[in-house]
Amino acid sequence: MNAIVLSNYGPAENLRFQEIPTPTPAATDVLIHIQASAVNKLDILKASGAMQAVFPLPLPWIPGIDFAGVIEAVGAQVQGFSVGDEVYGASLLGGANAEYIAMNPQFIAHKPRTLTFIEAASVPVAAETAWQVIFQDAQLESGQTVLIHGGAGAVGSYAIQFAHQAGAKVIVTAAADSEDYVKSLGADVFIDYKHESFESVVDPVDAVIDLVGGEVQQRSYGLIKAGGYLVSTTQPVSADLAAKFTIQAVFAQLQPSHQGLSNIASLIDEGKLSINLGDVFPLAKTVEAWHAILENPTASIPKKNGRIVLDHA
Repeated sequence: MNAIVLSNYGPAENLRFQEIPTPTPAATDVLIHIQASAVNKLDILKASGAMQAVFPLPLPWIPGIDFAGVIEAVGAQVQGFSVGDEVYGASLLGGANAEYIAMNPQFIAHKPRTLTFIEAASVPVAAETAWQVIFQDAQLESGQTVLIHGGAGAVGSYAIQFAHQAGAKVIVTAAADSEDYVKSLGADVFIDYKHESFESVVDPVDAVIDLVGGEVQQRSYGLIKAGGYLVSTTQPVSADLAAKFTIQAVFAQLQPSHQGLSNIASLIDEGKLSINLGDVFPLAKTVEAWHAILENPTASIPKKNGRIVLDHA
């Protein structure tokens, strides 16, 4: 099969489009013929070597977390899936920037019927991360107020929708040109982070979803009601500051699940969840796709800034 392979840590130019053996699925796995996969900033950081102490790579390594494709073989012990099923999912260890991947079914689900493979590949990591930070980590409930930093990005755009659907008041910080977009997703209050200090305009909230990190996170601890939640996807949280302000602080890490992906697919098919597909590159042009995301580190909206997807056709 053809795949994108990294043999040595370094920049995007170290990636090679080459032929390697097709994986053989175990009895508990399915073999998926991948039709599309997404580009993730985490993969780029891992490949650079900057995260080697935390995420060492088994070189040679195939990047790619989100994917959508068709099941081509089913292990003897697998139930609930059949050859020919259209699925989508997430492989946290990578491997999706290839023609085939062998996966345990607990990390996949039937893809949304209303989406193409390319559209579906843009969904798993961003949408399921947002689902987990809103409902599991922040335990957001109807009537509460949540502040989402970086709401126009991949995870933020889903977090806004989930929080709005949960009946919460949603306050979002983002760049000025994203105001109409985030309000269309359900944001009640918009803050232009470049020209307004969120602390000066926001009353204490029940939860902060930090998708930015750095000093933004540091400034957020004192804005949360006692017993509330600060959830970060970008960097570890401070136990000392959490104790000082008597809040719960969580460093969120995605745990893909069949049930979570199934729930998200149902919401999409029911027209209750909008996706944020960005530019599409051929799999063989992954180097160019990586450069595109590096040139736009916020990975926000409009289309040219949405989730970048690789077409495997």
